[in-house]
Order: sequence, then C-alpha cells, then structure tokens
Amino acid sequence: MRRLLILAGGAGLALLMLCGLAGVMMFWLGREEQPAYVWKVVSRAAVFLPDGRLAVADDNQTVIVRFPEYQTIRELPAGGYLAASPDGSLLAIGIRGKVKLFDPDRGDMVGLLDCWPPGENIYPMHLSFSPDGRILAVAEAHHSRGPEVQLWDVVGQWQIGTIRIDEPEAKTVSALAFAPDGQLVVATYSEGVWLVDVEQRSVLRKLQSWPSQHIAFSPDGSRLSLSEIALVRTFDTRAWQVVHEQSFDQERPSADAMIRRLFSMPVAISPDGRWLATPNRMPPNDTFSLFESGPPRQTIALRRLADGGRVRVLSGAPIGLNQLLFSPDGAWLINVGLSEIRAWRVGG
Repeated sequence: MRRLLILAGGAGLALLMLCGLAGVMMFWLGREEQPAYVWKVVSRAAVFLPDGRLAVADDNQTVIVRFPEYQTIRELPAGGYLAASPDGSLLAIGIRGKVKLFDPDRGDMVGLLDCWPPGENIYPMHLSFSPDGRILAVAEAHHSRGPEVQLWDVVGQWQIGTIRIDEPEAKTVSALAFAPDGQLVVATYSEGVWLVDVEQRSVLRKLQSWPSQHIAFSPDGSRLSLSEIALVRTFDTRAWQVVHEQSFDQERPSADAMIRRLFSMPVAISPDGRWLATPNRMPPNDTFSLFESGPPRQTIALRRLADGGRVRVLSGAPIGLNQLLFSPDGAWLINVGLSEIRAWRVGG
C-alpha cells in the first residue's frame, strides 16, 4: 500500500509539474502573435512594389505575387538581390556583379548594368534607388570590390560616379541606403557607418565606429535606425543624436557568431513613420526546441518609432529573420526568413 501511495504521489507531482510547464508554455506562446499567413518559399531577397505587389527572388528567378493572397502574377528569368524604384517602373535584380533592370508590369528586361566582372560565388549585393528613381546605388560585399559604391544613371545606363571611403577599416560594404531627400547616402562598412554627400561624393561624417547590416529611414527623413550585432540605434537626423536604442545582450557574442547574427538583426520603419520593427531578442544559438518541431524562432518586436517602446511581439521565421518589410499601405509587416515568409496585419 505504501508503495502504491508513493507511486501515486510521484505521478501526481509529475502531472502537476507538466501542468505548470504547459501553463508557462501557453503563457509565453500566447504573448507571441502568430502570423496571419505563412508561405513556404526559399528566397534570397524580397521587396514590395509601390502598388503593393511583392517581388520574391531566389538565385535564378524572381516571382511577382499579389499580396496578401500570394498569387503569382509574373515570373522573371533572373534572381538575386532586389530594389524597386519609387514609382514602381523598374525592378533592379543584382547578382554576381551585374544588375538587370526589369519592367515589372510587362516582365521585359529593359537594361543591364555591368558593374564588376562576374564571380563564381554569390555575395550580397546592396541596391538603393534615389527618391526620384534616376540613380541606383550599387555595392557588392566582396573583398575584390573593396569599399566601393557605384552610382548609375538608370535611364542612360551609365555609371555617373563612385563613392569610396578612404579609410583602412572600410573594407567591404555591408549596407547602403539613400536618405529620403536624395542628398545623402548612408554607407556601412566592415568597421563603421558613414554619411556621404551624393553630389560631392564626399564624406560628411562618420556616424559610428562599428558596422550595421540593416538601415531604415523614416519617410520624412527625421529618423534613421541602424541594427548591429546586439543593438538597434535610432538617430534624430537633424543633430545625428541617438534618441533611443534597444540592447539585446548584456555580453557581446563571440566572434564566430558575429557574422551570422549581423544577418539576423533587420529593422524596418512603417510608411507612416509610426512603427519600428526590430528583433525582440538575439537569434537563438541552438537548433532544437522542446515545444516546437524544427529550428527555433526569433521573435519580432513592433515598437513605437517615437520612443522605441514595444507594443507587440510577433513569432518570427525559423533561425534568422533576414528581412523585415512593411507593405506600402502600412497594413502589413512581413518577415522574410530562410525558408518561409510570415505576414502580420499591423494597421488598416
């Protein structure tokens, strides 16, 4: 009888522990908002066109889909890294040192920018249109390209200039973006972030002495958000002072994790300048989750741009976030991961 009582007591304790664990699990899972849509797709890059269509590229082709239905409208015979002109008339697709220009409505290739000799391997290319759509800034994160950003006239399809940071620590470009007024380019390199005057091709100032893999401007240009390994900083662009920052780790990650984490800490600002999307925590190091099949997920924080305050937590794609994008109408936020795209309604 005593043995039965002990066994019963042990079973009851185990059941109590499982119930408590389930309660904790439900509490934490409940705090993470699940996406309205999940599409299984292997992608290298994605970009919204101004009319709300979504372009998704792998290494070989780009698919333009109707969003949020995710119905294929058109397939383009080129893949790589993407940028869309502000008026939606051009879609730039860059890979292996070349940029192909497509008319996304007709599906025709209308131009080719031969930026560098093609290589065998694929390295990240960074593309950014000027606000008037006339200039495309192009960089490729390969040591042979160095710290060079090329500026191309997309109408005449000729290179009009080069931005080059003359500092030993500026070795390769890791991100770039035009400011909304078109007068500045923010270029981030392996050891810093610089502000460059587009017309003069001259450095105005060094903004910080460590890299950023992702850049986001508010539509009015008053705020700039930069992400790095364990930190997102938002600047007031009038004085270039930090107005708020989010730190994700008390200790900086080890060197072998730095590159992977750089690619997993994107930022995005909504078209109305109200919201800032950032990671909610550092990317997980493990590859196994007790409560979920498959790789662990990195959560996303939807924050107020004004003060950085967190208002929602979203359940992101497995392992890396890669990209965060707001739809042009501000109604949706999507997370482009390694193997899927997730979408949440955030406005409208």
